[in-house]
Amino acid sequence: MNAKLAAWLEEEMKEFSGILQTFKKKQKNKAPLWMAACLIGMVAIGFVAGYDIAYIMRVHFPIGCGLALFAGLCFWLPSRVSNIKAVRKGYEKAMENFFQSQEEQDLFVRQMESGSYDKVNFFNVNVETYPARFIAGPDFWMYFNGNCRFVRTEDIQSIRKEIEKTRVNTGGSRAKKIAIGVSMVITYKQNSVSANKNRNTDDFLFFQKEEQYEEVLALIKRQCPQYQSWIGN
Repeated sequence: MNAKLAAWLEEEMKEFSGILQTFKKKQKNKAPLWMAACLIGMVAIGFVAGYDIAYIMRVHFPIGCGLALFAGLCFWLPSRVSNIKAVRKGYEKAMENFFQSQEEQDLFVRQMESGSYDKVNFFNVNVETYPARFIAGPDFWMYFNGNCRFVRTEDIQSIRKEIEKTRVNTGGSRAKKIAIGVSMVITYKQNSVSANKNRNTDDFLFFQKEEQYEEVLALIKRQCPQYQSWIGN
């Protein structure tokens, strides 16, 4: 990593540190709401089922307390685990694996120093340990959602949307597919650096919500003159 790229990383980590603190605050603010919902929900189930107060306090209330504690831990533990040192390591590893030459590093730095990019952050506090961050420029993209990824735009053949689904058992022998997020499928040009490095012409960037995917797509459209050819393929 050259000096200019290292200097960019320092500034990026300063900015990301503030984003991470905002994310953790949102996690902590969510915890009491989920804890209360678990407790109130279990007690309400008891009343709806027609049980008397003594039974509800003896059975449903303790179960609700246990669920509330579990919900609180689900928010508290990730906030304790996530830290800027781990984010930095993720960036450093991704940069080391991605950039092929001094010239590429210089090109990325010029993109960032010129301000020819857009960025967006997503706070998926219910399902992720870190905030997600996407940077789109004409030459390079960067996506962090716990793992750091870089994309070289000159290697892109096309991009498309793919709804990610999973099977959920709805009872008996029936299973229903439900959407769990959206992936941006990037198809790389054959024999490009990215295709050869990935051993595959397709790459996937996952987003928790379709609105997030669309927001990222809007950033790419603003910054990348190649956008129309990618979408049209």
